[in-house]
Amino acid sequence: MHWRRAAEIIAMEAAYRSARKHGKGREFIRITGRSALRYNILLAVMFSLLSSSLGLGALLGREVSYLLLSMLFMMDVVMGILTMALNLQMLISDRLLDPLKQLPIDEGGVRSILLWIGLYWGGAALPFLLMPAGLISSLILRDLSTLLASVLMSFSSLNLSLGLGYLAGSYSANYTKSGKGLLRSTLAWLSLLSLGFAIGPVASWFLSSIETGARIPEWMVPLSFCYLTSPRALISSSALLFLSVAIMTLGSKRFWRKISVGEVSAPPRPPKWSLTSGLWAALLREMRIVLRTPRVLASLIIYSLVFPVSLISPQKTFLGGFLGPNYTSLFMLSVGGLGGFSVVYLYISESSGAKALYLLPLTRSRVAAIKTLAFLLLNLPLLLAVALVLWIASGWKGISNALIYVASFSGSSLLNSSVYAVMLPDAPSHWTSETFGRNLIAAIFSVESGFYFFLGLAPLLLGLREGSIVLGTLAAVWLADAILLMMGRRIL
Repeated sequence: MHWRRAAEIIAMEAAYRSARKHGKGREFIRITGRSALRYNILLAVMFSLLSSSLGLGALLGREVSYLLLSMLFMMDVVMGILTMALNLQMLISDRLLDPLKQLPIDEGGVRSILLWIGLYWGGAALPFLLMPAGLISSLILRDLSTLLASVLMSFSSLNLSLGLGYLAGSYSANYTKSGKGLLRSTLAWLSLLSLGFAIGPVASWFLSSIETGARIPEWMVPLSFCYLTSPRALISSSALLFLSVAIMTLGSKRFWRKISVGEVSAPPRPPKWSLTSGLWAALLREMRIVLRTPRVLASLIIYSLVFPVSLISPQKTFLGGFLGPNYTSLFMLSVGGLGGFSVVYLYISESSGAKALYLLPLTRSRVAAIKTLAFLLLNLPLLLAVALVLWIASGWKGISNALIYVASFSGSSLLNSSVYAVMLPDAPSHWTSETFGRNLIAAIFSVESGFYFFLGLAPLLLGLREGSIVLGTLAAVWLADAILLMMGRRIL
């Protein structure tokens, strides 16, 4: 049918634009030739290989097989939601559905197109992350109930992925002054981005349960799908099935209202404008750009604290017994240093507005300083909260660790900001992740992550004292800041 072809074109165009903007899966889309069929086939093959390898876990026992299926269910849901939300938001913000309004397509046809769009974005391949494992496990265990469990899990995960993706993706990136709308959108993106960090801890928990032989209650979803003969497991599984269908229905209705009516109404009177100058005006401009872009604001929060803590915490658990309370200073140094990386979002959020900066007598050092100050102001609640928690937990000793955290966070922020300011193009242009090069950003991120992760191991590997490591690292970071600021004296 023609509307299926329309859905394929819109789906692949939105996926390509989302990959180009967010830097995820762009080469993958090019390899598949922007064909929805080849895209899903390649995904299905990759998912099947992973699923089949984990399905062999049934050789270790029935309980291991059930735990691995539950882990695959969580991965299935998280990947589906992230894919759907990013692409659906691009579909709204770039108004890719507007051409359909000019075609003789009724409401039912448009709703069908939206459903097929979700399937074209990899939704059709999601079941292959679960069902091959269920099939192999059922053959090994000689029990078809395992295959039935994987089918029911696939149905639930597909509905949850599409429904939650519709809900999150319906929050458009368009400019808005609505405080409630911005808050809802920011919370939605915070929850969505946090899901990406949930896969690691969940997988570790499942694997540790397998190693220790811990028994998880049969009624706990999604494990309950493997114990349908138990009344409590049957009730909890049925509840998840109905809940997934309800979320799918709610999400599709919410998304339909978004594309049909929209949420942002025109202002009742012409907006006022004024021309200001000075440092405070520049800082207000930076903060307004971020606060009115919920996805950027959520990314700042996630990568300023959640990611550094998630990366360094396992190390703290391992080394805490060796180094004792002295390791806290190294932990705060590393978490603060990694948090400064997210200042790059203040550059990327400029987009086309960066052209106006080239008309002003700004040096690259001044741009770096303004971005850093705005970044620190945006993170001021976070910095105060960390200091308060450390003070309550450790008293005045905690205050010294808080100062280490603030010094590391601010020094790393200025260092990253100065690096990106030096790399800015000479000619007026849009500032996006493509401006600096995605591989270069990834390289900077990898080097910083490795450096701060190594700091925690330095006392054991090099025999250095914790205080010497902290002072030496802070001195090196701030010295590098001074050098880069001197290098950035030329006009933008």
